[in-house]
Amino acid sequence: MKFCPNCGAELKPTAKFCTTCGYHLPVVEAAAQPAATTQQKIVAQPEMAPQSNPQNVTRGLYASATEKLNQFTGEQGPVKINLKDLFSQVFQKHTQDEAEEIFIAGTKTTTPALESISSDWAKPWLFSRILAVFGIAFVALLYMAGNLGNEKAIPGLIFVGAFAVPLSAVIFFFESNVFQNVSLYQVAKVFFIGGVFSLLITMILYSFVTMSVQEQIFGVMTLGDALSVGVVEEVGKLVILLYFVSKLNIHRILNGILIGGAVGAGFAAFETAGYIYQASKAQLVDVAIVRAVTAIGGHLVWCAIAGGALIIVKKANRFDYNQLLNPKFLVFFVLAVAMHALWDYDLPVLPLYLKLLLLTVAAWLILFVLINAGLKEVTHIKNGEIPA
Repeated sequence: MKFCPNCGAELKPTAKFCTTCGYHLPVVEAAAQPAATTQQKIVAQPEMAPQSNPQNVTRGLYASATEKLNQFTGEQGPVKINLKDLFSQVFQKHTQDEAEEIFIAGTKTTTPALESISSDWAKPWLFSRILAVFGIAFVALLYMAGNLGNEKAIPGLIFVGAFAVPLSAVIFFFESNVFQNVSLYQVAKVFFIGGVFSLLITMILYSFVTMSVQEQIFGVMTLGDALSVGVVEEVGKLVILLYFVSKLNIHRILNGILIGGAVGAGFAAFETAGYIYQASKAQLVDVAIVRAVTAIGGHLVWCAIAGGALIIVKKANRFDYNQLLNPKFLVFFVLAVAMHALWDYDLPVLPLYLKLLLLTVAAWLILFVLINAGLKEVTHIKNGEIPA
């Protein structure tokens, strides 16, 4: 029903003029045209190309990458990582008793029963307190050496600067081991003995490698040099990793990550101490800080990747060298070698610190995929799919 705007008379819906006053009614396009015509107009409009959202593209690449890597762990689907939840306990208050309970884990009397082990992601926090303690000590030693001119503080500065991040990372791996079946005493032995002897084996392996003239004269690595360094140092750490995995009878993925991380962290700490020692007094602090910050994406995470991948192929069996030829291991080990080579190689298309940041993110992304597989292992054991 409609009404005349001139006299208000009631009119038929199809009326074109008022039958009372003769007023010509305005044409309303929506009312005059049938519904089909309106729909035709909508259909006739060209479709707009979907706008690509950078955030959606990043999520898509992340999901695709973690899904493909996850297949080599024996699992399926992309890996969901909630960093906010993972580090949620870092900013919470914790008692000394809580810290001591973490330190005494892994002994015969403190290893939990399988039924009480959770397959949820651990929420490490103690590592941050260890790092803070090292940070306080570093600042105090720096003040003594710099402001008070006490050169006796320099050896302490070298030690703290070299060991702060590697040792804190080892505690992170220790807390992330939900099985809690490896003691801190065993981890400490792997860190110190494994770190020193992996360096020793690396030095022996370097005697079989000839670097380019460019590297020998100008100290600039070619891609071949960088690949040689990556292979030699990762193989050197792998040899020690194999020894401790066999000696300690490691057969859980999270245990492999812990042992591998401890070997790599020890290697990183002693290597960094050497670099700081070689630096001049003017550069000593800068070298210590740069090496400490970048350590989080280097040796300790590369060897942790190798440790987790090794257990994926070894499982509860005795170690066999044929396991190193398994594609599930080779994929992760080659990725570790490649990241190591790119770390040392000067990429002209990327600023140095941006390159190191991207490699650090990539390394931890790969490691988180392996940690996820280690947590899934808990569920498989409880379901009887894997021997307890």
